[in-house]
Amino acid sequence: MDLVDALKSKIDGLEDGEHILGLKAVLRHIETAFGHLARGQRDDNEAAFTDAIYRTNQAFEGSVKEAYRTLTGKDPAQTTPAKIETYLEKEGLLRDRVLAQLTTYRTEWRNPSTHDYKLDFDESESFLAIISVSALACLLLDLIAERLAYVRSQTEADAQRDDIVASLAPIAGGDLHTRMTALLKEFCSSHLPVVPPDSILTETQAIGALHGFLSSVAPELTVATEVQVGPAGSPFRTDLLISQGHGTVAIELKRRITKAGYGTGIAQIHTYLLAGAANSGVLLVLPDSGGEVEIVDAAEGAPDGVGRITAIVPTGALPKWQTELTTRRR
Repeated sequence: MDLVDALKSKIDGLEDGEHILGLKAVLRHIETAFGHLARGQRDDNEAAFTDAIYRTNQAFEGSVKEAYRTLTGKDPAQTTPAKIETYLEKEGLLRDRVLAQLTTYRTEWRNPSTHDYKLDFDESESFLAIISVSALACLLLDLIAERLAYVRSQTEADAQRDDIVASLAPIAGGDLHTRMTALLKEFCSSHLPVVPPDSILTETQAIGALHGFLSSVAPELTVATEVQVGPAGSPFRTDLLISQGHGTVAIELKRRITKAGYGTGIAQIHTYLLAGAANSGVLLVLPDSGGEVEIVDAAEGAPDGVGRITAIVPTGALPKWQTELTTRRR
């Protein structure tokens, strides 16, 4: 995988804003760092490897500042990098995986190279620093994309809120699971983000947009994203966890439907429910923008004790799989 191409793709997929200029600068620093690495390898020039790390330090600072700008709506120029990092950590704005990557780069590369002017780095260290900061930049870009999608979706839903709430009035007093399936169907039918023709809607953007939509039309719900399921250190994380009162619904989101992906998604929800993370679960498979979806009862054949499981899939996507996947369309 070409990290530079991955970064370019993520930046190109973002909507315009003040963040774009800073993120393109981050990309240039990483490209230049790769250039220094190649120069050191080609010319047997040890100094080039240290030059690469000075560039990755710039990429690190730029990535963190642009994440701060997007997540808080504040100008990073008015705050020192150290205060920004502390703020993002203490306010819980960075997910655990992102925070771990940030801490690793800061302690192993940025701080030593900044404070020890006599320090030199070799080829392996230079390579690891570039990979580390590139990975951090990719993770922060995902958070930025999610936040931008959240804000845009919330704004658009606010403008239509009265009509949306009125259309959902018949299920307003229903149980949380029933209300969630209706809300998710409405989101898929009319509120999926539109992306440029040469881009694809990422799962991160879809999660952000869905979160923003729910915050507008159902503010009484508590929405959490990428929630760890099970004991500390567990690898399982549900995309969204929706709560109200004693009810909790786990949502697993897929960008497209495949037989394997559908089966895996249902199995993931089984895991979340067996772990006690939620009372019920929904597998949401996104349709094309503006496409219709149908609601499928996917609980048949589930392990004993598991709550209700529903799948929301593009209309007509499942008929040939019905008997194999033991689902009942309703």
